[in-house]
Amino acid sequence: MKNEVHKDFHKFVKSLRQAGKMMVDKHYFQLPVAGEESPTFRERVYCYELYHNLRNVLGDAFPYKLDGEVDKTGHPVIPGKKKPDFIVHIPGEMEHNLAVIEVKPVTVNGQDLEHDLKKLVWLLDHGNYFRTIMLIYGDGKSELPNGIVSRVADFRKKWKNRILLAWHEGSGEKIEIM
Repeated sequence: MKNEVHKDFHKFVKSLRQAGKMMVDKHYFQLPVAGEESPTFRERVYCYELYHNLRNVLGDAFPYKLDGEVDKTGHPVIPGKKKPDFIVHIPGEMEHNLAVIEVKPVTVNGQDLEHDLKKLVWLLDHGNYFRTIMLIYGDGKSELPNGIVSRVADFRKKWKNRILLAWHEGSGEKIEIM
């Protein structure tokens, strides 16, 4: 069974990378706003398009389901109020939670990044997820800031590399696992 989970997770990551490459329209990364000179990062817009592409790549034969923003409030097994951006799981079972993903733009501040990293750790502890992914997306011009890389690296060390950092540089680019 353990070997199957590794294989399934590898397939999921491969699909995630491909889904990112399918996001070619720049507005999913930064949304133009009427009355503003510059577009702005909108996490929900990015996540909805990533979800759409990822579902298409995974198809119906993948043994896990991809769900977005599942509110864990009132969950009989997972205490607390958490709402991860994406979960990859078999609904109704706690033994088959493959991955949980949090998403933030490259402009994320330290406090928001820390909050999402703690949420990932909490879900590792309470949700029995195999791996978690902190996905940062950019505008095609920015580089992944060293501050984000080092902060995620700190959490990775403490959690035996079960927290992965993913970087989506911009439209038409693959999502890279750092």
